[in-house]
Amino acid sequence: MTEKYTDNVKETTVAGSARIISACIMLSRILGFVRDMLFTTFFGWVSDAFFFAFMIPNLFRKLFGEGALSSAFIPTFSDYIHNKERSETQRFLNIIITTLTIFLLFISAVVIAFSFLIPDMANMFPSQKDPGFYPLFASLLRIMIPYMPIICLVALLTAILNSLKHFVIPALASVVLNISWICAFLVAPLFSSVPEKQVVIVAWGIIIGGLLELVMQIPPLIKRKITYKPQVDFRNEGFKKILKLMGPATFGLAIVQINLMVDVLIARIFVKEDGAISALYFSNRIMQLPLAIIGISMAIAVFPFLAEYISKKNISGMKQELAKSLRLTMFVAIPASIGLVVLCVPAIDLVYNILPKYLFHSKGLDISAVTRTAATLACYAIGIWAYGGLQIINRAFYAFNDMKIPVKVGVRMIIMNVILNLVLVQYMQEAGIALATALTAMANFFTLFYLLQKKTCAGETTVFGKWQRNEFSKSFISGFIIALIMGAGCYLILLAMPGPIDKAEILWGGLMKVVIPVTGGVILYMLISLVFARESLREFWVNLGLKRKGKK
Repeated sequence: MTEKYTDNVKETTVAGSARIISACIMLSRILGFVRDMLFTTFFGWVSDAFFFAFMIPNLFRKLFGEGALSSAFIPTFSDYIHNKERSETQRFLNIIITTLTIFLLFISAVVIAFSFLIPDMANMFPSQKDPGFYPLFASLLRIMIPYMPIICLVALLTAILNSLKHFVIPALASVVLNISWICAFLVAPLFSSVPEKQVVIVAWGIIIGGLLELVMQIPPLIKRKITYKPQVDFRNEGFKKILKLMGPATFGLAIVQINLMVDVLIARIFVKEDGAISALYFSNRIMQLPLAIIGISMAIAVFPFLAEYISKKNISGMKQELAKSLRLTMFVAIPASIGLVVLCVPAIDLVYNILPKYLFHSKGLDISAVTRTAATLACYAIGIWAYGGLQIINRAFYAFNDMKIPVKVGVRMIIMNVILNLVLVQYMQEAGIALATALTAMANFFTLFYLLQKKTCAGETTVFGKWQRNEFSKSFISGFIIALIMGAGCYLILLAMPGPIDKAEILWGGLMKVVIPVTGGVILYMLISLVFARESLREFWVNLGLKRKGKK
């Protein structure tokens, strides 16, 4: 009898896995907010240089870690663990890990060498802003680029564990990184009182956090009898398949990540005041909380299941899981979009002004920075439902080993995004960049949704058939109408509260301006859904684990 890795895999569900991932992500995001609150001390060109440098290893992480590699690796590995012997699967893993490590070390060396040229290239971007920006950026980049091979390996090990239906330790990895980041920030003043030197200590904290992330993946891998020894074989069937799948995915993601870098450069060049990059970063962090808890956690959970259904030729099961995941995501993501637009000012004021002052005795953001960051958040938040839906739809294509359609659409969307950036930044400063991102995400979502309806399997079965399309459209439209009513309710509650919307002098007042409208909005959304979207509400409670299937 042949032994497979699936012999030790526990049965679980998408909803159950998503709940685990969401809880871990919530903890990570809370720590992330603590980290960002501390970072408000550096708001300006120092934080701009740090975030710009940190974007580089993150770019490669999304390309060769949780992006192109994971999208190609999980369907291939799912096929191995369900249809191949354990020894053959282990050899495949050895080859992938070894090859990825060698490649990433080479890329790291190239980037470090290039970083020494950056200060001399600063004259290409003439500016009256602080001349220390580019030298500090280059120095931080040299420190943080080793984080790239570390975190890419973490992403690969995470993909292995997720394919084996283990989600807890991978989801907790970012918690460890945030703890390391916070500790580095707290000890930095012991070494220097100069912000430019303090951020260097924080950069080293990121490297330590990355190493801890890598180490914590090893015990669950050993428990599942996954070992490692260096092997290289470019003729391996699985290796060649991943390379073939990664080609278009890497191309598409490379353009996306380059586009993100272009966004930052546009903010640096066209926005007159310092702090544009930081405003984009801080607002994006707030927007990422509901997106990660709702869309990304669902997408991470559903991807291995979609790949498994396809490897077992269970297309009917795949269609049902995909449709349900999209409906659940929209049921929560749409009100999150509307709610953040309404509460953007009190949310930014609380997280980046009031809490830093009361918890860490730091200066926090001033009124001008709060206003700029809140406007950027409102523009980002418009597209939360589109960002979340894209996470799932893209993975549906990836599960079918179809990377070309998302890439082709993505390239067109990126051109659209750059054009919108250049136009809107002239009128809205950094908020225009955020609005361009949201509008592009919406266009991308609807285009891929349309193409997914035309997707066929075995020449006859539609992946997203008429019934699923109608059910999704009905829940989407009703959800948007109910969310708009909820948003109006939140705004009226906010107006009724004492004091100006954009400023709270005390901690209690700042908390209440977020907590009370949010609580009122959630209650209102649930009550209206109970009357006009009962089926969507029931499905939500069932998958949240608070109501048994079949009971109404």
